[in-house]
Amino acid sequence: MVAITHDIVPFNRTEHAYAALEGLAGTMIQCYLLRLSAPVDTSLVKRVLRQLVTLYPKLRAVIEPGLHRYHFRILPDDLVVDQLFELAFEVQAHIEVDDPAAQLAWHRQCLHHVVPLEKGIGLRMWFVPHAQRPVLMFGVPHIFADGMTMIHLVKQFIQGINGLPMEAMPIEAPSMVGAIAPTHWWQWPAKVWRSRQHKVAEHRLLASVNVQQLPRQPRPNHGTSGLSQGSLPVPAADLRKAARQLGVTLNTFLTAAIAQTFLEQSPDDPKAAAVIRTSVDMRRYYPKSAGHGPMWGNHVGAFLVIEQGPGKSLQERVKSIDASIKEGQSRFARREMCWTYLVEELMPLMGRTLIGHVGVTLRRADRFPQISAHATSLGDVCAYFNPKDAAIQVAQFSAAVNSISPIMGLIEAHNELLCAMIWQESETSADDVAAFRQRLGATLARMVQEAAGG
Repeated sequence: MVAITHDIVPFNRTEHAYAALEGLAGTMIQCYLLRLSAPVDTSLVKRVLRQLVTLYPKLRAVIEPGLHRYHFRILPDDLVVDQLFELAFEVQAHIEVDDPAAQLAWHRQCLHHVVPLEKGIGLRMWFVPHAQRPVLMFGVPHIFADGMTMIHLVKQFIQGINGLPMEAMPIEAPSMVGAIAPTHWWQWPAKVWRSRQHKVAEHRLLASVNVQQLPRQPRPNHGTSGLSQGSLPVPAADLRKAARQLGVTLNTFLTAAIAQTFLEQSPDDPKAAAVIRTSVDMRRYYPKSAGHGPMWGNHVGAFLVIEQGPGKSLQERVKSIDASIKEGQSRFARREMCWTYLVEELMPLMGRTLIGHVGVTLRRADRFPQISAHATSLGDVCAYFNPKDAAIQVAQFSAAVNSISPIMGLIEAHNELLCAMIWQESETSADDVAAFRQRLGATLARMVQEAAGG
């Protein structure tokens, strides 16, 4: 077992998987594009980003082999980090950020940037000066941060360029068992049994349905990732109103729309099913008595929403999705995800080589779990990022991360619902993704109209 010292931090189970699979997938860098509302001096941007590396030690971490397994080593905040930072920060004044197509192509190029995890530092920054609205592309490999941590990093950057205090982000590395362990030791047998029973039932259900997906041609190796950005054609306020009219959250409403769009691909197939992987923030399930802080890093779980029945009405669809989401969340709250996550806690014992071998084998046999898409929502990010009355704010935002399965990132910003889609370009064409986006937009418009009684 690796002990936490002033400079060595053990991986959690998720980070063990990232260490083994990042290179196999090409790269898993998270690229967040920020278009600012006012011009900013390049030297200020650079100075604030350098301060961020000081405040969040994982940004100056390397992955390092220990005697039996890998861990993080936090580099001293010294000359070496200064030199690495100089290489990691680039000014790219030639990028035509006023041209949406050029901006998208640039975002996709940054999405494929490879960061040597064994050397440091764990971020890349590309800045485009502009007379009115400059742009910063901020990229961090997934092994160092999940979406919540990334959002907080961006908020600290916006604080810094406005001359406001930036918060330190100290490292904690608790085992993720703490988020799934029952309250009392004697509850373990029943909780594990119920978790196992659910997993068996879920596996049986998945084997009996036809999972609806984007058109794809499986390949034995990972290729490049496609990126599609842009807003969906219904204002976020209208979507939120429709969700309230149906008595559900906006996220539930959006999940129902995604499921409906997939199911309409096979309206006459009684076995058709939309399988949506949904992210869960594990931080909320660590016991308060353990005294953990915000826990920056990777603390994400997931469950599957499996929706059947192409012919359901809007109310039936939304009600069914709402029940599935609430049940998935309640399994975490009831500590009945033990079986799934205890198996995954074996990853540190497997080691980087064996985890990578399993990943390669599953890929070549096309045996990774088949889903329709992984859907995740970051919420109203601009409301979170932008300090009240600050001179410099986030005027435009888009996010992307490489993924071995199709991923849909939903973001609310300035009354628009932004949707980023990432997929394997060797398996699915850009035209097929564009067609799906168009159908999803039509589904959302129809659902809003039906919710209003029209």
